[in-house]
Amino acid sequence: MQYKINTDPKRILGKRPNLSDQNSVADEIVTAFTSQQAQPTVPLSSTASAKPSVWGKILSIVALLLLFAPFLIPFGLMILSHIQGYDLPILMYPILVLAFRTYSLIGGLVLYLAARKVNHLRKSIGWVALANPLVTIPFFFYAMEYSKDPTAAALFTAGVKTLNTISSIASAICMVVLCVFAVVLLVRAFKKAAKPAPVEQN
Repeated sequence: MQYKINTDPKRILGKRPNLSDQNSVADEIVTAFTSQQAQPTVPLSSTASAKPSVWGKILSIVALLLLFAPFLIPFGLMILSHIQGYDLPILMYPILVLAFRTYSLIGGLVLYLAARKVNHLRKSIGWVALANPLVTIPFFFYAMEYSKDPTAAALFTAGVKTLNTISSIASAICMVVLCVFAVVLLVRAFKKAAKPAPVEQN
């Protein structure tokens, strides 16, 4: 069965007062988005393009010297001993580096303060600087027990010696990573701030 719908245009009441062309909803969204993009972008942080802090530069230099001291001091001692005719074995170098790790512990704290001033790598430096003293706890425990009685070192179990070795390796890795962060942060601290690009106005 077929149905036929009859419509009479004369019975349609009302009249649209605005007979101009109207945009669709999609056209309105595109227009609003385009108008927002045309406006100059406001930076989220006021320090993003600001000049680096002077204290950030000073702390970065101090941290760099402290973090590289455990590697440079033993190197200088080995050269000095070689000049005096007392050649130290090359395996003594990592032991001497770990012996001067106190400089690295202090340098990690200074580097974190510098990262806060420069506003760069704060979390990465903070976690590594915190891990550096934590991983040295087994080593210091081993060293304290050995200093009380050197003959007691033979009584230490293999697990204690393995833990001491892992602690030393982890501490050395943290020291190297902090040195890399110190170089990156120093470059960032002395990097000139980029000038904002001029905004084109239509």
